[in-house]
Amino acid sequence: MKLKQYYPAIILASATLFFAYDIVADFLEDGESMLHVVIESLVFIAILIVLLVELRRVSHLQVEVRLERDKTARLSGELLSVMRGQFSDWGLSPSEYEVALLLIKGLSMKEISLARGVKEKTVRQQATGIYAKSGYAGRHELVAHFIEDLMSYDVGAGP
Repeated sequence: MKLKQYYPAIILASATLFFAYDIVADFLEDGESMLHVVIESLVFIAILIVLLVELRRVSHLQVEVRLERDKTARLSGELLSVMRGQFSDWGLSPSEYEVALLLIKGLSMKEISLARGVKEKTVRQQATGIYAKSGYAGRHELVAHFIEDLMSYDVGAGP
């Protein structure tokens, strides 16, 4: 975890330590009035309570972040599973399957050709085959098909 999220807790802990030291010093010096010591004690208790609340908030946020990461990973896995099934239904070849994934990821034809070690013309032909088999006119419609699936997925319901 990043230290930045603990800054408020660190500041509160420092203030708590200061007031604890000051209260003890006031008792030992015996020069401060009882009202002064009571007020400092109340401030000490208030800061201590706020510190505990802040630490609990950070703890809850860490749990929420972990849950959201789990949901995102599950959703990502579910989407990939849906994509694989759809590619199979469309009858895509292994090469077309790979090109379709890269198209959906947003790579250009040139980037796909470099990544796969084939000519750009080959990638364009495979993309044309993907669009023909899927019934979509182009990359945007292909991506939209899967985005629609993603947006209709109920994360709370699970797989």
